[in-house]
Amino acid sequence: TGVASAYDVETNDDGLGNFGVNVTASGIKLHDNSITVAVPASKAYLLGRIVEICYDGKVVIATVTDTGGFARYGRALDLAPGVYKAFGADSPSDWGVRTVYYRFL
Repeated sequence: TGVASAYDVETNDDGLGNFGVNVTASGIKLHDNSITVAVPASKAYLLGRIVEICYDGKVVIATVTDTGGFARYGRALDLAPGVYKAFGADSPSDWGVRTVYYRFL
């Protein structure tokens, strides 16, 4: 298990404080239906891996395309819009921070 936050283009930053960035660490563009996740920057070696995420009886299979500085807040994953929407949330603030089950495939 781990704690997952959520992000979108509006809240995505480039690590330099510039928000509204639609490019991820892997170079793949982030959009409103991205079925992708970010992992902590220290786990950049996971870029390109597939991850199975389970929450509230639902399962989403996503690709790791981004990294972020959220580990210091105790978070294991940051969910892109397609993932948190599949779990029933409408926005990053609607998702908030929730505990999920996940495994890398």
